[in-house]
Amino acid sequence: MIIRIEVSDAELEEMECTSLEQFDEKIRDQLDSGVVTSDGGAGSDWMAEYELEVIKVD
Repeated sequence: MIIRIEVSDAELEEMECTSLEQFDEKIRDQLDSGVVTSDGGAGSDWMAEYELEVIKVD
């Protein structure tokens, strides 16, 4: 599965990220452990293996 996220400078600033790398790290953390299922499982427990693409847009 490929997850592609397009993010602008304004959105990065709003999320208090100073770089795409920092945003990428925060998103991976959310996908891997921050997403909780109704039975208490983490995202990594139920998600298929994924590739994350973060793209900066204007």
